[in-house]
Amino acid sequence: MDTTNYPSLPNLARIHARLAIDARRVEKVVEQQLDIIERLFQATIAEDWLGVASVTRILANLKPEEASPEVINEARKLYQELIHDATGLKHPKHLTGLLEACRAARGRNRS
Repeated sequence: MDTTNYPSLPNLARIHARLAIDARRVEKVVEQQLDIIERLFQATIAEDWLGVASVTRILANLKPEEASPEVINEARKLYQELIHDATGLKHPKHLTGLLEACRAARGRNRS
């Protein structure tokens, strides 16, 4: 194909390929985040507080581009609460805030 009249066509192909790669990367990050959130919901339902602490630690250590700031902030609060109570909390006060932030993030990611 003669691209002399359309010099940007080869650039468009590279840009399109890059966008496709980036879209797949973003989808993978979202799927991983949703898996972590689902693990948190399951651990909460089972009242598996060690599981909640484990998942909360993962969420608290995510980077801002990997999760919403609300999820990270609430996860950090809950994780601090869980590690500072040696007896293990049955109903940590920051759990509700984290679950609400996760529900909101999951809702935004699915729409």
